[in-house]
Amino acid sequence: MKKIPVDVYSNASNNGVVRMPDRQYLGSVIQGDSLFLLHGEAMDILEELKHNPGSYGYFKAYSIAKSLEQRLEHYIEVCHTKSVKLEFDIECSVLDYDEPL
Repeated sequence: MKKIPVDVYSNASNNGVVRMPDRQYLGSVIQGDSLFLLHGEAMDILEELKHNPGSYGYFKAYSIAKSLEQRLEHYIEVCHTKSVKLEFDIECSVLDYDEPL
């Protein structure tokens, strides 16, 4: 683990805003459990749209779910590497759906 100074613009619960060193834009902090729930909601939308895989709506839902899943996978990997216990894991994956054309 590396400690670095981070400017905290808001420490609102589940809605922190920070600036990482050498970054132009501020970052939005999403707690791991909130990230997990957002991924689940995106997967629910994808499930609803799976019968029309060529549609723009399906493509966008797939894209959002995939992006959230990649962030969630990274979060889970870091937690496991640092021996941080999690009470959740990815149960439904975008890999279960055909990637849109």
